[in-house]
Amino acid sequence: MEGFYKQSGTSINTFWVAMPVMRNLILLSARNEAEVNTICSAGNINPDDLSKIEMKVSLEANIAIMDAMLQISADKNLGLHLGEKATPPIIGQAGHLQQSDRDVLSAFKKTVYFTRTFTALYDFALEEKNNEIHLHYEPVQLWNDIDPETARHGVDIPFAATLNFIKVLSGQTVYPVKVFYRYPKVSDTTEHERIFKCRPGFNQPYNCIVFNKADLEIPILGYNPKLNAVIENMLHERLRQAAEGVRFSAKVKEAILNNYQFDFPQLENIAVFLNITPRTLQRKLQDENTTYRTLSDLVKYELAAALLKHNELSISEIAYKLGYTDPSTFRKAFKQWSGNTPADYKSKITL
Repeated sequence: MEGFYKQSGTSINTFWVAMPVMRNLILLSARNEAEVNTICSAGNINPDDLSKIEMKVSLEANIAIMDAMLQISADKNLGLHLGEKATPPIIGQAGHLQQSDRDVLSAFKKTVYFTRTFTALYDFALEEKNNEIHLHYEPVQLWNDIDPETARHGVDIPFAATLNFIKVLSGQTVYPVKVFYRYPKVSDTTEHERIFKCRPGFNQPYNCIVFNKADLEIPILGYNPKLNAVIENMLHERLRQAAEGVRFSAKVKEAILNNYQFDFPQLENIAVFLNITPRTLQRKLQDENTTYRTLSDLVKYELAAALLKHNELSISEIAYKLGYTDPSTFRKAFKQWSGNTPADYKSKITL
C-alpha cells in the first residue's frame, strides 16, 4: 500500500463543474474586476481561465471560490440570489437544449439526463409522484463532508434557478408546492419564502423542490424541434466521447465515491450499482492488474486526505465514515498508506 502519499488527490478531482458555469456564477457574484480577481485567486485559477470553455473546475476549487464569494458579498442568501439571476445558458449546451424544447417538463427531464455534460458536483433526479414532479438536487457527499455551508448554498442555486429558468423559458411564473432541504434550518427563512412562496422544510432526508405536474407542462417560447434534435445529438456525442477510453477501474472508483454516504461500500454493493455480478467485477479489475481491495484502499486514502485538509470532521469521525469501527485501525492504515499518522498529516498540511 505504500506510495499513496505520492499520488495526487484523484478522488476529489473526480468531481468537477464546467468552467462556463463557474464563470457565470463568479460574474454574477462579483461587483467589479478586483472582486473577480480575488475570487479567482481563492480558487487558484487565472482570470483568463474564465474564457476556457473546456476547462473543468475541481470540487476543491469550487468550494474555495464559493467561500470567497460568501466572504466578499457578506450575503447569507448568496446561493438564492445567484440562482434568481441565472438563466438557461449558464449550463451551456444543456441550457440551449432547454430553450428549444417543447415544454418545460420535457426540458427538465433532458437536463437531468445530460447533467454530466456540465457538472459532476451533483446528482440530479426527477420523479413523478401523484401528479407532482419532484426535482432532486444532491451535492456529492464529499462536498457535504468538507464544507456543508457551501454545499447548502450549492443547493440554493439550482432551487432558485429552476424558478427563473421556468420564467425565461415559458414567460410564465410558477412556484413550487413544497421545498425540502437536508440541512439544518437557517436562522431567517424570509428570502426563501419570498422566492418560493412557501415555507421550506429543513433536516429532511433529501434536497427536493416539488411542483404540480400540470404547472410544468407549459410550452416553451423558443420551441424549435429541428434545433432541439441537433443539440440533443451533440450532447449524446459528448457523453459518448467522455465514456470512451475510461478504464473500468476508474468507473469502480467513481461508483465507490458515489456510494459511501452511510457506510463504505463492499464489492457486492458496487457490483449491484454497476449492474454486473461480483465475479464479473473482480475479473474486469484483474484484467487491469488491480483488485477491489486495492481500489477501495486508494479511495479511502484519497478521501481521508481530502477530509483531513479541512476541519469539519474529527479523525474519529473520518474513520467511522470510511467504514472503520475502531479509529486506531484507521490510524494504522493511514500511516501505512502515507507514511504519516492522520494527526501528523493534518498538522503538515495546515502549516
